[in-house]
Formats: sequence, C-alpha cells, structure tokens
Amino acid sequence: MRVCGVVIAALAVALGAGAELAVVDHAGRTVVVPLPPSRVASAFGVATAYVYALGAGDLLVGARYLGLPESPLGVEVMERIDPSFAAKAFPGEVSVEVPVALGADLAFAGRKHLSLADQLADVGVPAVVWGPETFPEVREAILLAGDLLGRGERAAELAAFYDDILAAVAAATAGLPGEARPATLIVGTAPGRVAGGSMYQTGLVDLAGGASVSRDLPGSWQNVGPEQILLWDPEVILIAPYGPVTPRDFLDDPLFEGLRAVREGRVYKMPQLLFPWDTPIPESVLGVLWLADLLHLGTVPLDVAEVATLFYRRFYGVELRPAELALIGGR
Repeated sequence: MRVCGVVIAALAVALGAGAELAVVDHAGRTVVVPLPPSRVASAFGVATAYVYALGAGDLLVGARYLGLPESPLGVEVMERIDPSFAAKAFPGEVSVEVPVALGADLAFAGRKHLSLADQLADVGVPAVVWGPETFPEVREAILLAGDLLGRGERAAELAAFYDDILAAVAAATAGLPGEARPATLIVGTAPGRVAGGSMYQTGLVDLAGGASVSRDLPGSWQNVGPEQILLWDPEVILIAPYGPVTPRDFLDDPLFEGLRAVREGRVYKMPQLLFPWDTPIPESVLGVLWLADLLHLGTVPLDVAEVATLFYRRFYGVELRPAELALIGGR
C-alpha cells in the first residue's frame, strides 16, 4: 500500500487480466484502484499537473487546469503539449455525474472535494484525494501518481529531478543567517490575501533563502488588512502568478509607499509558463530556483532558463520558445 506522504509498500493484487493498487490518500481514505486506468478525470488542477508531468495526458478524459485559462501563455504551452486539452477542460466545479458520464475509471479530487470523492466511490469510480503541501509530500505524490497511472519509471526520473534541484538550492541557502534572509510577503489573488504558515508557498520561500512574514498565520490563504502589511514591513513582496494582482498595486498605492519592498522596488510577480510555480506540483522546482536567484543572485550555480528548458523537454515533451524563456528572466 502507498500512503500519500509515507511509503509503506506497493500492493498490486492480480485480478484476472489486471491488478489493483490500494492506497491511502491525503484525506486518509483507503482507495482500491483497478490497474491500469484508461480514462482519468481530474477535478483538481494540482493533480492534473502530475498527470501531464508523467506523460499521461492521453489518459485524461476531463480535467481542471491549474492557472488556465487565466494565463494566455499557459494556454499556448498546453496546446503544444495536448492539442485536445480545451475539449477536456471542465468549465467549473465538477459534480459526480460528470466523471461518470465520461466513463472515468479513476478520478482525482482535492481536499475540498471530499464529498465528491465519496460520491464517486459510491457509484464505483475510485477517487483519490490529492493535497500535498510539503516538499516530501510532493515527492511522494509524484511516485504515487506513477504507480496509479502506470508511469513508475517516469515518476522515479521526475522525483530524482525534483530532489536534485531542491538539494542544489538547499545547499546554497541553508547556511544563510537570519539577517540575510529577506522578510517576504507572499500575496495571492488580492493585495491582502496572504499565505498561511502551513502552505507550500511558505516552505518555498524558506528554502529559497527568504523568511515569510505571514508564517505564523494558521491554515491556508488568509485575508489581512493594510495595517498588518505595514506592521510586517516586508523587504520583498512576492505575488502569485494567478489572479489580477500586479506589482503596480503596491508600487502605485500611497498607502504602501513606506514599505521597504516598495521603496526599494522589490515587488515581483512570479512568472508562469504552464502551471503556477508556487503551487505543490513537480514544476514548482522551477519556482524555487527562480526565487532563490531573485533573493540571492548567483548563489545557486544553476541557470533558471536552462533548467526550465530541460524540464519542459524531458517531462512535457516540448521546447520552450524565446519569448517564454524571456519571461523567466523578467522581474
């Protein structure tokens, strides 16, 4: 059995011509999945990113797409990876009838979709709840997805790539003293929407050599007032790639003109090529590397554009174009 976050063992039981895999998902539910699946539905955009990184996009019959269609560039990249993705895209939240009508034999759901997962199980569609929020959990989720999708070798290669980049960044930033770690505010879909301490984004900032000013907030995204942001007085403001917030929302607002980040022009929106780099997906290693280079230029002996090119070639099967690579270098 493979438990999300902790490897117990892989259990494949022969069932005539096929087999089944028993897993414990991120909601603590035991799910038995007949193998191999041939029609996969993903009601959670984070899980969809794993499917594509493992080269299993052809198995998808319907999916939510993380950060799309808000990103025109992301749509262009996805069209090169999977020309039929637009026809697969779910327009909104998914009801139990949709995967059933598509004939799905495996479904992915997020933590907030627990009732959907249970309803699907009740009608015979195995549904795995997906919700990694730490680096070890993402690594384990890669391997789990490989087991579920019949892409074990590809998953091992992807997990090794993920490990190598994280290790390179950690080696460069682990010895930084507290005063060398810029106080960083992580902003989501509104200027006052900030990342809680248990989120993947907080760990990303820490590993990249920063210190999240909102790390003591509980849970996920939290809403705070401008007074709290002024009290934190961050040195760097990092805006998630999705949503309408831009650096100008801070730089042009007289309310924030006294912030160190604003005075020094250190307000940035993280780039997005395909999926958002601040989210708990395999591609987030590019976000870790990009942010480490932003906070501590030249500290990590890796070129972000070169690593991104290699990642996209190896795991998505596409070549990045000059305009896309230029976006990575933009601030």
